[in-house]
Amino acid sequence: MWGDLILAAPIAFIIILVVFLLMYLSGNLMAPKHEHTPDELEPYACGEKFPAERLQMSIQLYRFALYFTIFDVAAFILALATNAPLVAFIMYVALILLALIIIPKR
Repeated sequence: MWGDLILAAPIAFIIILVVFLLMYLSGNLMAPKHEHTPDELEPYACGEKFPAERLQMSIQLYRFALYFTIFDVAAFILALATNAPLVAFIMYVALILLALIIIPKR
């Protein structure tokens, strides 16, 4: 019984994957063909033509996002590491401290 149950999930996944693949391909065949126009990539701004500008991304809060991610992951790992051996717990803490030391250098 368990052998049948273990094989049922992958077989169902493959069947569903094939059904969706066939639906996707049939939709691609039935859809009207796209006609490319020169204005399709232009931004809409009341018909005005704007020159291309270089997009400057501000990453001012990037370091704070990294700190938040490290502390969030650290809290999760340390909460799960309470039952881990002492060596693993010390290794987790050392990796967290190493990450916190490396970030300000960049």
